[in-house]
Amino acid sequence: MRFSITKHAAMTVMEKSKEASMTLTNNMTLMDWRVNQQFIGLKDPAFISYLELSMQMQDIIKQISGKMEAITEYCQKCLDWMNKYSDM
Repeated sequence: MRFSITKHAAMTVMEKSKEASMTLTNNMTLMDWRVNQQFIGLKDPAFISYLELSMQMQDIIKQISGKMEAITEYCQKCLDWMNKYSDM
C-alpha cells in the first residue's frame, strides 16, 4: 500500500489542524467561563465534581491540541522535503 500527499493537501491539513485546535481551545475556555459565572461561590458537591471533570477535560483537550500540532509539524516536514527535492 502506498500513500501520497500533495503540497495542497499538506497545506490544507495544516490550516484545518490549526483552526480546529484554536476553535477547540476557545470553546473550552468560553464554556468554562460561562459555567463558572453561573455557579460562582457555589460549594455544592455536584459543582465540585464538575470542576474536577472540567480539569480532566482540559487536560484531554490539551493532549488533542498537541497531537494536532504534531500533525502540523509532520505536514511541514513533508512540504520542506517536497520543496527541497522538487527544486533539484
